[in-house]
Amino acid sequence: MKIVFWGTPKYAAENLINLAKAKYKIIAVVTQPDRKRGRGKNLSPSPVKEAAIELGIPVFTTHSISKDQITKNKLLSLKADVYVVVAFGQILPKEILDQPKLGCWNSHASLLPSWRGAAPIQWSIINDDLKTGVCIMSMEEGLDTGPVIEQEATVINDSDNLEILTNRLSTISSKLLIKSLERIRISKCINKASILVELNAIEQSKLNGTPSYARQIIKQDYLVDWNQNARTIIKKIQGLYPNSYTLYKGKRIKILEAIIIIDRSQLEGNENTINKLTKRIIPGQIISINKKSGIEIMTNDNPIQIKYAQLEGKKATDGFTLSVQSNLNINNIFGN
Repeated sequence: MKIVFWGTPKYAAENLINLAKAKYKIIAVVTQPDRKRGRGKNLSPSPVKEAAIELGIPVFTTHSISKDQITKNKLLSLKADVYVVVAFGQILPKEILDQPKLGCWNSHASLLPSWRGAAPIQWSIINDDLKTGVCIMSMEEGLDTGPVIEQEATVINDSDNLEILTNRLSTISSKLLIKSLERIRISKCINKASILVELNAIEQSKLNGTPSYARQIIKQDYLVDWNQNARTIIKKIQGLYPNSYTLYKGKRIKILEAIIIIDRSQLEGNENTINKLTKRIIPGQIISINKKSGIEIMTNDNPIQIKYAQLEGKKATDGFTLSVQSNLNINNIFGN
């Protein structure tokens, strides 16, 4: 069974590596073009391209597969049996979906029909979902609307951030892809339609959940709004890890880890500081700084403790060291 793998980020690269380890015949990889990355803004290949080169697999890159007739023709000439798509980053046109005789199969990091679209892992955390998972679905022209042949759920723990959950879902995805490809291989079906019947594919309308759309993350999403509730802020910090940030005197401070202080008796500081909380301190205002707990800052309801952060131009550090680097004091206000 000849496979063409489509993907771009590290999440997809790990799936590619695991398929190769499982001895599947991957005849080509399609990924996004090299992009400027890092402080030096040098052109760098995608993680999938790096993995493919290491594995000795031919690589195609395309800015827009829907407009790239040259790449379409090259892929058609390969006569692949199956296309496997994991976080490729472009919508595949019908002309591509119709190429492999055994279909295009997508590993999507949500429990469909919830969080169709570009950023399902981020939004599952930001939305404070109890669980998420991975679905293997047959691709069609709609956005992540195809019937599902495999799925597995995982609980979203309170301590999960984007990196932790992405790694866990990548492991699940690799396992489900290998299982799905094996089911396709032994089915001995001659086309996608017969495979869907043989593998008991389930239409998404019959799955649990309400359709929702995980839109692309934009620049404005990363800025913390201290007027929101503490839980909402924490889930944003976790869901957009490590890039959520606040501003102080025009400098960007990335917040890498923070916790909610539900019991105000936990607050560090003198009685006067604690009493001020009852007078509705301004959201974003620092209420305590010390070596033990770092920075404690007010939100719309409960304070949060910043445990780790990164000042613009500096390395990541603990909250107290951040306060020294930034020359922070009690009553200073974040967000300006």
